[in-house]
Amino acid sequence: MNLACIPAYNEESTISDIVKKSLSHVDKVIVCDDGSTDNTARIAKEAGAIVISQNNQGYGAAISTLFEQARKENAHIMVTLDGDGQHDPDQIPLLLNTIATHNVDVVIGSRFLDDKTQTPGYRKTGIKIITSASNYGTNFKVTDSQSGFRAYSKDAIDAIHPTEQGMSVSTEILLKISNKGLSVAEVPVTISYEGDTSEQHSVSHGISVLINTLKYVSIKHPIKFYGIPGLVLIVIGIVLGGIFLDAYLNKQVIFYGSLLASVVLFLLGAILVVTSIILFSMANLIRDRN
Repeated sequence: MNLACIPAYNEESTISDIVKKSLSHVDKVIVCDDGSTDNTARIAKEAGAIVISQNNQGYGAAISTLFEQARKENAHIMVTLDGDGQHDPDQIPLLLNTIATHNVDVVIGSRFLDDKTQTPGYRKTGIKIITSASNYGTNFKVTDSQSGFRAYSKDAIDAIHPTEQGMSVSTEILLKISNKGLSVAEVPVTISYEGDTSEQHSVSHGISVLINTLKYVSIKHPIKFYGIPGLVLIVIGIVLGGIFLDAYLNKQVIFYGSLLASVVLFLLGAILVVTSIILFSMANLIRDRN
């Protein structure tokens, strides 16, 4: 059974069309209504979707609910797409065929492989920064880590259990895909930004996603993220300490700035090194248990 799974929040103007078009390509459409205050749930149900309603918890929580439902339905493939009309349901077969033809676990619809849609500059820059950080943490080379238009095989559905409630769930899923050793492919898709009104909040959303992405990256590579910078700070602290001692012993001059900077940098560096060792040990322990 192939499913189309749609997280939705106040999408009454677009959800009916998305559901009806999706139904022509899959066996069932499941909409997770994330606490909408309009008629999204009713309209989606009338259009033929199975609707799961929950209190407003965020995009990530809706995605998690959809994964759970896909497991209950024993889905063979689950396709996720947004309910706001950005993704074209008629491109669902492109993702389904890629999984079937190339035997991969996850297919991502990328807006940057063949950028026929005019992605706003501010959005493109932000996504590429987040994608670069995500690729560093996963060792993937995807072009659009924030795309919500994805297809998951049965193995991926069973293996992935998202926990993030916000938009950073896209990055969390990629990291879990990497940890589970699942395969990933990308296909070019078109994105519509007609009627998009999210520019006002794009900066704050982007910063939040980037911070959460760096959090996951730091846990995946603690030595590089914490250990190496920590060692650099320790060396700088030692050098500044040497400058202070040289001035004090040979010139009887006290450089309070050098002394303070030396102590602060040395302590900060030591904290980062210890943090990297602890995270590295915990990651190896968890990996061994798995």
